[in-house]
Parts: sequence; C-alpha cells; structure tokens
Amino acid sequence: MSENLEEKEEVHFKICNSVLKLEVNKGHLKWTISEVSKDSGVTRSLIYYYFGKEKITLLEEAYRYMVQIFFNVNIEKSLGLRERMKLVLKNLKEMPYAYILFFLERTKDTEAGSLMRNAEAELFRKLKIEFPELSEIEIIRIYILELGSVAYGLEPELVDEVFKF
Repeated sequence: MSENLEEKEEVHFKICNSVLKLEVNKGHLKWTISEVSKDSGVTRSLIYYYFGKEKITLLEEAYRYMVQIFFNVNIEKSLGLRERMKLVLKNLKEMPYAYILFFLERTKDTEAGSLMRNAEAELFRKLKIEFPELSEIEIIRIYILELGSVAYGLEPELVDEVFKF
C-alpha cells in the first residue's frame, strides 16, 4: 500500500472517529465541523475536501465507516472467524464510540439503523457461506459471542481460546 493511500486512510479514520465521538458526547448533529477539526487534528479545509460542508454527509460517512469496521463484511477473502474477530476487536479499540453508536442506532427507524441492520444481515449471510454446517441459531450464538467479546473488551490474544469451535 502506498504511503499516500495509508495517509489518506489515517485522515479518514481520524475524521470519522471524531464525528462518532462527538455524536455520542454532544448528541445528534449538535457538534460543528470546527469541533471535528479540533478533535481529529485535521484541518477544516481537508474535511471539506473529503466530505463536503454538510454535517449530515459527514455523519453518514462516519456511520458507513463504522459499519465497515464493526462488521468487516467488505473484505473479499474470508479471514475465518477468529482472525476476523481479532481484527474487529483491534479496530474497535481504536474506535470505541462505534460500539456505543451501534447500540444507540441499530433499532431506530433511520438510515443509520437500516445501514446497521443490513450489515448485520450481510454478516449472517457471509457466516452461513463460510460455515454451511452451522444452523441459523448457531450463527446467532457466534454473533452474540462476538458482541459480548467487544462489550467485555476481550484482548485479541484471547480470541483463539474463546472462539474454539
């Protein structure tokens, strides 16, 4: 991966993470782009360049990014249950507000709630493909184990022990 792409991804992460943090701490859209800039350490002009000037657009992108981090369903090659879980735990340590917003928004009748429920359904579909021998209930158990692992703050080094299947 080129340094320029890595730098762009780091900036994207900083901005999205700050938006999610401010959304949790201040309330729905009760933050400013100036606050995002200050919290993320990214200039407003760079935020405008990547996301435009609309807060709702910035929030929607942060939600999409959160879903990508949380559900990790966009990866083409299967990582396997344990490696995917390690990656999710690592990502959520860097972006802890994603987990809080997931639970605040997932049942709401909003675009964000729909986005999260659709990502959940996609994860279930991918798990069923990866583990065709598992029943729907067993896949739900895995998902609940994953959610509990995140809530508990399970260290990635313990995933292999906890996820023995």
